[in-house]
Amino acid sequence: MRPRRALNRLQLGPIVGHADDTSAKVWIQVFDDPADYKLRVAGAGVFDFVSTEGGALEFHTAIARAQDLRPELIYRYSVMRRGRRVLGGSGTFRTFPQPSSMAPIVFCAVSCSTLATDGVWANLAKYIKEAQPSFLMMMGDQVYIDEDDPNVFKLHYNSDPPTRRAALAKKYRLSWSRKVVQQVLANIPTYMIWDDHEIRDGFGSLACDSPTLVAKHTRGAEMFARSERYFQDCRDVYWHFQACHNPLQGESADPALPNYIKDPPAGGPRRAMPFVFRCGRVLLLVLESRTQRDVFRADFPILGAEQWQFIDQVFARLPADVDMLAIVTPTPIASMDPEGQVMKLMGERTDDIEAFKRGNEKGVLSPHSVEDKKDLALAIVSAKATRLTGVPFNVGAFKISNLDEARDQWSHKFSRPEQRELLRKANKARFANRQGNNGRELVFLSGDIHVGCIFDIAMSDPDYNIVSLTSSGISAKQEVAGDLFIGSFLDEQFKVASGIRSTLRDIVPDFNFGVIEVLPTGDGAKVNTLLAHEGNAFAAGLDISDLI
Repeated sequence: MRPRRALNRLQLGPIVGHADDTSAKVWIQVFDDPADYKLRVAGAGVFDFVSTEGGALEFHTAIARAQDLRPELIYRYSVMRRGRRVLGGSGTFRTFPQPSSMAPIVFCAVSCSTLATDGVWANLAKYIKEAQPSFLMMMGDQVYIDEDDPNVFKLHYNSDPPTRRAALAKKYRLSWSRKVVQQVLANIPTYMIWDDHEIRDGFGSLACDSPTLVAKHTRGAEMFARSERYFQDCRDVYWHFQACHNPLQGESADPALPNYIKDPPAGGPRRAMPFVFRCGRVLLLVLESRTQRDVFRADFPILGAEQWQFIDQVFARLPADVDMLAIVTPTPIASMDPEGQVMKLMGERTDDIEAFKRGNEKGVLSPHSVEDKKDLALAIVSAKATRLTGVPFNVGAFKISNLDEARDQWSHKFSRPEQRELLRKANKARFANRQGNNGRELVFLSGDIHVGCIFDIAMSDPDYNIVSLTSSGISAKQEVAGDLFIGSFLDEQFKVASGIRSTLRDIVPDFNFGVIEVLPTGDGAKVNTLLAHEGNAFAAGLDISDLI
């Protein structure tokens, strides 16, 4: 006789999700029917958990939304099953200030959490307990589906969907059930946007993921279909474990928050899942750069047309009393020189496209790649020949497996039109609906590159210095010599586009998390951006760009 499963505990959670000045979400994953569970919030009442699935139960995930709460108040909560408190199902959250409040806002930003080590999760937990920041922004790679053990991409890329989806859900549980991670997620409003490692390294930047290329090269059709099936399973799991506890359509009547995602993803065309929310006089616009990413598409290859319409709406409707606008892009908006050595070496290569045309999946996903000096010399010759003739030579195999990493950057030629557009529109949005000459403050936030850094982006028309903070990673870092960071993962000073220059202020090659402090003034804000870390705070690099 099989032993009875203990039901007085959760599979995963609780996780505090989106909050505002009168409400907060709590997410759980259970073993049985979510309808048997309720959220008890001390001093506020009892609220039903509702399944995120809407039909047959597969993941057993659910959300409860506590409402009619008071602003800026700490609430204690407990998850209940059939009237009994669930072990490990308790936590706290603090509601946000009212939108008009002049209260200072402090929040944290992190990315890139691997299973290999806890990194600075314990430091973050201690900071959250002591400093009581308003919320935590997780900017991608919350789970490494394709790395750590088990490597779900490697083991289940060709599995049937039920087997693969179960493995994906298990990887989320392994990643988030660590005690220190649970401690953080259960006690602060948390927002999450995914990046490539919740799918596969570089998803959307390789030929096998491209609807544009498969329409032209039918030998790659089977390869594309496999990629699409795998992506859809990753997207569904992302929804039920991450996106569902972000702000959704219909949860706010404020026209300044035009969120358009409400329900779990359905079949058909991919839809990006950005969102926007407000905390006091701070507004965060969180962009999503994987779902509609097709770097070979002519128009809006990174964000897609629908997401750009959303961006334009948010910028046009910015309330006059928003004193700071923060924009989250999972990859850094301007950390790499478009004319630097990485883009000169990799920016024009088409190795994966040629393999896709032949139907060679291994040549796309696992190409022969080396790092010796002989192949570096061949790559330099190839890059020079390509730049002179305009024809890709694809000579040598120097770091070809990193081709997707180059294409993931906003400085790649496929991304640069949207990079310029986003920076310029954001800069002008500083004055949207404002009275007088004082614009609101503007900050970009990002993760992805396993190096923490802060850049100053000098804009013209109008003149302004945008601060760009990259916090990466909380438990992932580049295992390379210190003198190889600059020139390989980021550059020091460069022209982004006409009237836009980016300059490195600080680099942190150790585990880190970001802290953003905002003091509204009524006609702007005083903003301080910090990278909390241990160890060395700067590393110089080797420059070979003049050789190419």
